[in-house]
Amino acid sequence: MIADHLAALRPLFDGLADGIFVSDSEGKLLYSNDAAAGLLGAAAEEAMKTGICRPLCGAIEGAPCGADASACPLNAPGGSTNSTTYRGKHAVSHRDLRVRCLKTKLSGAELRFVVIEDDAAEAELERHKDDWRHMLAHDVRNPLTMAMGALKFLEDSGAGHTIDKADLELIHAGVRNCRRIEELLATYLETDRMVKGSMPVHAAAVDAAQLISDLVSEHAQAAAERGLSLKGGARRRLCVRADPELLRRALTNLIDNALKYTPAGGCITVNAAEDRGLVRIRVADDGPGIPARDLPRIFDRYYQVSKEDRRHGLGLGLTFCRAALSAMDGEITVESRVGTGSVFTLTLPRAGEAP
Repeated sequence: MIADHLAALRPLFDGLADGIFVSDSEGKLLYSNDAAAGLLGAAAEEAMKTGICRPLCGAIEGAPCGADASACPLNAPGGSTNSTTYRGKHAVSHRDLRVRCLKTKLSGAELRFVVIEDDAAEAELERHKDDWRHMLAHDVRNPLTMAMGALKFLEDSGAGHTIDKADLELIHAGVRNCRRIEELLATYLETDRMVKGSMPVHAAAVDAAQLISDLVSEHAQAAAERGLSLKGGARRRLCVRADPELLRRALTNLIDNALKYTPAGGCITVNAAEDRGLVRIRVADDGPGIPARDLPRIFDRYYQVSKEDRRHGLGLGLTFCRAALSAMDGEITVESRVGTGSVFTLTLPRAGEAP
């Protein structure tokens, strides 16, 4: 029965970034995941080889029991302690770790669960959250200042003031900046909902070729102003099954990013092609590219490739794209090399003809 329970939990534990060990009350190792081996190295390998958990505690400086099982708080007389948490360092890598130990019963048998977290990774996540909050405040403050300036000017002009062309331009600027604030907040809220899976998705057949054509036309002026070449299309009508608005916004985010980061004289291409029942929509640029170390994390909500990115907004666009594609049963991938540019690919199921 215990083996059946662990087999059911294995898919969950295998996908975690935290190390997981499960043992019985005698210290016999019943399960460990790959993340545990990555965090504890040789100690984890020895534990898996011998089937005994004791080397794990001995490998962590600051463990209350060390290698002495009798000193473990979970082995206290009377069994009054069912959980304990402590922080320590890995004796070899000196990595800061947080360890949580839990004693519980499953199918009448006593089991020990040990969860090992990389404290440095948690601290890094918190730092990215703080950076993101500062960026949100900064990005909202700029358009808010512009909008407030326009309103203040009109307020100071007093009643009966005739609005001339310059005043009208000021009003337009205020409206544009209010819309920008609205977009920023909407992106934040919708990304949060998408990540949590609470954003409604209305799937339909969408003509990818027509959508690409429309977006290329909409961004043509912005590309020209930056001295960039923007082109795209598809050889024939290609329909994907997707939420029309989510797909449009995901592609818009990718095109906007390419326009921001590609230097003058560069080229951006958007196209679509069928591949074995799937449709792949590619947004390619010949910009600076993305360092290999950053590629696995660029879709993370609080991650930015460099401090230079902070000038370009919240950095939520790629997170939104990944969440949106996942909600539509698709995926987004990226290929990039420093100095040669990037290619973002949206993959979605092929659909029948759009109405």
